[in-house]
Parts: sequence; C-alpha cells; structure tokens
Amino acid sequence: MTVEILKKCAVYGAVVAVVGAAFCHHRIQANLASMDYYKKSVDEFRKHPVAVEAVGNPVRFRYMNLGRKDIQVDHERAQIVIPVRGSKTTGNLFSFATRQSLDEQWVLKELELEVESDKKRITIIKNDEDEVTSS
Repeated sequence: MTVEILKKCAVYGAVVAVVGAAFCHHRIQANLASMDYYKKSVDEFRKHPVAVEAVGNPVRFRYMNLGRKDIQVDHERAQIVIPVRGSKTTGNLFSFATRQSLDEQWVLKELELEVESDKKRITIIKNDEDEVTSS
C-alpha cells in the first residue's frame, strides 16, 4: 500500500468516527428529551411566567452536558440539568423527579431555574412531601 492510500483510509476513517459519534450523541439527547421527567420539567417551566420572563421569550432548550456530575438518572430518581436560552439571557433548569416503581408516573419534587446573568435561582416547584401528587 502506498502512503496516499493510507492517508485516504485515515481521513475516511476519521470522518466516519466523527459522524458516528455525533449521531450517537444526538440520539442520546433525543432519548433524554423524550422521557417523561424531562417533558414535565419543560412544561412546568413554560407555565411559570416569572421564570420565562427571567430568561425572555422565546425560550429554547439546548443539549444537556452529559459530563456534569449532578446529572444522575436511574429507575426511581432523575436529577437533570437542562440548559435554557432565552432572548434576554441563558440559564439552567435544575429538575429532580422520583417514582416508586417502573410502572408509576414520574413526580417532580423540585424544579428551579438558575439565571446565568445574576446567578439567582427561581423556585418553580418545591415539593417536600412524600405523597404522590399529579402535575
């Protein structure tokens, strides 16, 4: 094999690896965004006028940083951080949800928006009770 052929193989291999990694990252993010705890967090945020006004309409939700140590999800607990971008500023939506078993619905226990520009936190949901409430 010549050096030119090896160079082409290396370039094509690198392109395939980068495209494959980007596709996998997108699929993981799409899967997380389709989960009930994520959807409930976004819905409750959108219903809270003070939180929406703090970042400014229109609001967009960006990919989660999966390297964050405060993102933890298992079968009964979901603690996620959703990056938010509005017309005024950006922020992070901190969500904590639980469920008793796999066949039960997720219940939002805490939902807070941290506004990037002034580092203040706006509490959207704070449910310290152990009883299951529907939202």
